[in-house]
Amino acid sequence: MMIRSLLISLVFLLPCTLQAQDAASLSCDSAKTTLDMQRCASNALEHAKRDLSKYLQEARHVASKSALLDSAQAAWERYREITCRAAGSQYEGGTMKPVVVLNCFLELTRRRLHEVYDDYLRTSDTPLREPKP
Repeated sequence: MMIRSLLISLVFLLPCTLQAQDAASLSCDSAKTTLDMQRCASNALEHAKRDLSKYLQEARHVASKSALLDSAQAAWERYREITCRAAGSQYEGGTMKPVVVLNCFLELTRRRLHEVYDDYLRTSDTPLREPKP
């Protein structure tokens, strides 16, 4: 009986949860506060990192020398860190610094995703699709 009540509650709550997710994505397009901008950029970056990890994993399977791919990835990560920290340094002490750094991380991560696809996966029989621009 209790499980049935719980399931019924979940059925009614699911549409509310989906609407909240839609509202959150819409609010990112019109985020006005730095806290909202930071939250949105952070969420988008986590999604991009998950995608990049998935594409790198697939690239390791098709690469003739996966150790070189791993070495290149480590160098790229250092490059991303240094580049984005430098971009944020002009906002030292300001509330926009975290937003600038996160957006830089996001942009470079998305570019790297395309590079991995183009360099390793485009001509393979991977089930992964070409990333969206």
